[in-house]
Amino acid sequence: MTPATNPTSLIETIEARMDGRVSSIETTYTEFSKRMDERQKNSDAKFDRIETMLAEMRTSLANLRITIIITGITVILGVAALNATVMSNMIASFESGKNLSTAQAEVKRQTEETAKLLRKIQADLEKTGKK
Repeated sequence: MTPATNPTSLIETIEARMDGRVSSIETTYTEFSKRMDERQKNSDAKFDRIETMLAEMRTSLANLRITIIITGITVILGVAALNATVMSNMIASFESGKNLSTAQAEVKRQTEETAKLLRKIQADLEKTGKK
């Protein structure tokens, strides 16, 4: 019998071919699996970096929020202090004006009294000079 017609050798040949194909598939699968594992590791590393960046952004936003609130409070207190200063200055000016008008009235009164005394002195001098 020839090898092509011998069923045992034909089966062995087919089996050898199948073993080669299965081995090739196993090798391909192993390489594919290694590549997928490497990609998964890279993806995990990228996601870890993204999560770290998000955590840092959350912290930065919280700090920014606190800064904005503190700045707002500072501005409000500054405006209130400015208003208090302006009000105090206005009251002081008003009081000064009242005191000034009182002082002016006093000066006017004293001027009138001085004028009366001068007139009296002049009148006395005129009487003394005529005698």
